[in-house]
Amino acid sequence: MIRPRLPLALAGALIASVAAMLLGPTGCSGAEPKSDEVAPASAADRTPKPTTKRQRPVDKESRDALLREYKSLALKNQCPKRLWSLDGDWRFIGESKTPEYREVFEVRGDRFVNRLAGKPDGKAVEATVEGSIRCTHASRVLFEVDRVEPAGAFGNNKGDTYPCDVLGDMKGSGDRFLLQCYFEWDMRSSASLEFEYERIKPATP
Repeated sequence: MIRPRLPLALAGALIASVAAMLLGPTGCSGAEPKSDEVAPASAADRTPKPTTKRQRPVDKESRDALLREYKSLALKNQCPKRLWSLDGDWRFIGESKTPEYREVFEVRGDRFVNRLAGKPDGKAVEATVEGSIRCTHASRVLFEVDRVEPAGAFGNNKGDTYPCDVLGDMKGSGDRFLLQCYFEWDMRSSASLEFEYERIKPATP
């Protein structure tokens, strides 16, 4: 994933077409995520767009408290069956302002590997991001990044920790899903960024 270069407090965030396929209410921790629900803005690309009204950033004390809560839930990692379908290889299919951008997202159990390539500053860059992905709520997971090579590539850094909602037809074909991520821990939908993926199927002999 491409981390934003601007604070998400100043950023806007494919929900309309996915809303009907929203994951069911089965929970990991028995509780649904809490947030001040705001209708999400459409996101044609992965680059945050300035809003007409600035949102107040989450204060450090609130963010740290929320981070502790999520890390505690992540240790239990009680995933509903539908999230088991995340295991496999996925290809980013959204739009990006980064020229020649490509991304493969690999999930094996509670580990993920992100392979990114593109020309963010006019020069070709290839990067690998690795870490853990664990369930915290019915449709929410916590990403913890423990390796980025090269460091800082596409805005990613070792130690990055952020929650994402997993949306999509995981009960159906399981061939496509959407990540709605809250990089700055502001849980309002309008403060999130969205990333759409489709499953990479093995080549038919």
